[in-house]
Amino acid sequence: MAYQIAPERRLAYRLIVFVVAVVSAVGFGLLAASNPRNGAEMQAEDRLARLAPTPARGDVVLVALDAASVGRHGPVKSWPRALLAAGLRRVEAGKPKAVVLDLALDKRTHMGDEALWRVMANGRNVVLGMAYDAARRPPYTADDVRAWRFLQKFAFASGLTFGPQTQVFPYLAFEPPVSDFTGSSRGVGVFDRETDPDGVVRDARLFYLSVVQEPNPLPRLPGKFPPSLLADGVPVALPNLALVAGQRVFNLDKDYVTIRANYTVHLAGNLNPPVDAPVDEQGRMQIRYAGPAGHDTTYSFDDVAAGKVKPEVFRDKVVLFGATAPGDPATDLRATPFGAMPRVEVTANALQTLMDRSYFELVTTRRDHTLGTMILVGLAVGLILMLLSRWQALLAALLLALAYVALCWAVLVWGHALLPLLPGLLAILLTLLVALALSLGPFRAVTVPISPTYVPPPRSAVR
Repeated sequence: MAYQIAPERRLAYRLIVFVVAVVSAVGFGLLAASNPRNGAEMQAEDRLARLAPTPARGDVVLVALDAASVGRHGPVKSWPRALLAAGLRRVEAGKPKAVVLDLALDKRTHMGDEALWRVMANGRNVVLGMAYDAARRPPYTADDVRAWRFLQKFAFASGLTFGPQTQVFPYLAFEPPVSDFTGSSRGVGVFDRETDPDGVVRDARLFYLSVVQEPNPLPRLPGKFPPSLLADGVPVALPNLALVAGQRVFNLDKDYVTIRANYTVHLAGNLNPPVDAPVDEQGRMQIRYAGPAGHDTTYSFDDVAAGKVKPEVFRDKVVLFGATAPGDPATDLRATPFGAMPRVEVTANALQTLMDRSYFELVTTRRDHTLGTMILVGLAVGLILMLLSRWQALLAALLLALAYVALCWAVLVWGHALLPLLPGLLAILLTLLVALALSLGPFRAVTVPISPTYVPPPRSAVR
């Protein structure tokens, strides 16, 4: 007779498998925390994000400067501002909650600028976008200085907390709209178009840390000129287009916005619940996309300007104007986890993320959160796999991987956090491989002979 001792019944085997599970989980987690924007991890997160889109909001609509509009009026950059004014006037007649112009308006055209300015001034609900150009250099004009001074109205100069690694952007590199537009708008924010290293837009930098500065020497300024509201050298945070649009949607003054880099952008006031958008040290919030391009209600600018769309459809809506015509120079097409998307739709998704409170924390940007998560993963994997036979471990590892993906999805949907996906799966895989190697090698099953023992005869057989 013989008895077989399986590896999972040996204490040393169990200890090794358990330690490998915990150490590998922590190790992979720390690697992810040291490089949160790892290409493989980001692509895995994209696949998970596509499984958890949010519904498109009915109160966010687009007015697209689309192929039909370009076909009728020519390239967008050649349009007279009077044409934009006509479309905006139609929308304003419907009394929208807010209007966002995701268009570059930093150059004077003398082709209807006054008409567009007048519609903005009368509506008092228009938010404008602006670019940031790190290569911008002198000369600067008096109108540039005037626009920068008006821009100070929308800069956050109090309630700021930022770290030593937060990037500082030169104030004079921002390109606000021409001063008349900036002065009559309800907000100006930087375009949502920053990409990750692989060229995909996954987040929106909600604020740009800067320091107030004026050109030195100043250009000649006309006699009647707006004074500077902030002194040179004052640190400020300039909002991006989604954040300043969110202020208008929520009807919040900037005094009710608190910015804490590597923590949250907090919008309070009369909001219930408040907005607490988690951001990294650079002020980036993860965008919760509602789906691929075209998921929002969209009207052609050509139809709006021609009066084919009733103004009533815009009542109490947030209306975003932006270029979407394929091939037009004004169309800023960006890669997203859901495919190519015009910039105006990226802005719409970032704004809806704030409106829905559907933002989520990227756990790998928090070293302590990553470490805690991966310790729990390692403990669970180790405690399960160390007790199972070779074939049972194979099946259990597959089930653990599926369960972990499901957990990541559930936490993203309901917990507003994205757990480190690949580190958990790699820890499961490595632990399984070590367990298999041990069970086939030094800890393979051992057969132990059993010595026969004396069995006394039954009492009835004894005389």
